[in-house]
Amino acid sequence: MNYIAFIAGLPEIAWDDRKLSLTVAEFREQAKNYIRGKDEKLLDLFFLPNDNLQVLRLLNKQEALSGLSSVFPLRQLEEEVQEPSGVLPAYLTRFIGDFKEEHLEYDTIPENVLSWMYYDYMLQADNELVRQYAELSMNLRNFVAAWNSRKYGRDVSREVIGNNDFAVALRTSTSKDFGLSGEYAYVEKLIALMETEDLVERERGLDLLIWDFLDEAVLFEYFSIERVISFMLKLLIVERWSKMSPESGRKVFMEMIRKFRESFRFGEQFK
Repeated sequence: MNYIAFIAGLPEIAWDDRKLSLTVAEFREQAKNYIRGKDEKLLDLFFLPNDNLQVLRLLNKQEALSGLSSVFPLRQLEEEVQEPSGVLPAYLTRFIGDFKEEHLEYDTIPENVLSWMYYDYMLQADNELVRQYAELSMNLRNFVAAWNSRKYGRDVSREVIGNNDFAVALRTSTSKDFGLSGEYAYVEKLIALMETEDLVERERGLDLLIWDFLDEAVLFEYFSIERVISFMLKLLIVERWSKMSPESGRKVFMEMIRKFRESFRFGEQFK
């Protein structure tokens, strides 16, 4: 389906933009006027991680976070955690049941299990760009997890999610590049990023890999849902960085490292 009017009205965004003429919330509101049915559900896929986060907090008896751009209203998520009715994506309903029964699908911490199930769900989408993005995103996440696991002497296999060739190599290879450089051109860039001490530059580099992928993926797409998805994902990246000063960025990423280290202890307690 073509979205000529919608796409033509979207502003230009660049990698180094720090002042936005359109927010993600405004984009989602405008999209409602043009995008329906299965294409609307494709856009929703990229906001489900916020629903995942809320559900996990609710299951852990923690206060829900405010201001998250989710797919389902918080009230509905609370009701589904109490008594699932089947309105949530199947993976999320299944996770809620598994968590309550204390029998998760994979041998890792709950957060990783939910991410694994989410990516499996994304990889089944009826859209090639969505599947390609999901695999790249999961691969980047897994490489960072595997690299840090090695660095801190932890079990790589319990931090890597998914079962694609990339994940299998991360779990089994002992070489510096996990035996992946020959098959994946971006692995050398990943290694260089992981070797830098600047956590903010590392995170920006990871986002830039996504940005470059999106540029290439929609090079010959003009008024399609793929172009809409690409714009939205870029807008998400730019908006996140527009809200972050260098100092606040460092604090955020140091907190990420702290949580990563603590996740091993938490995983053992849950297990």
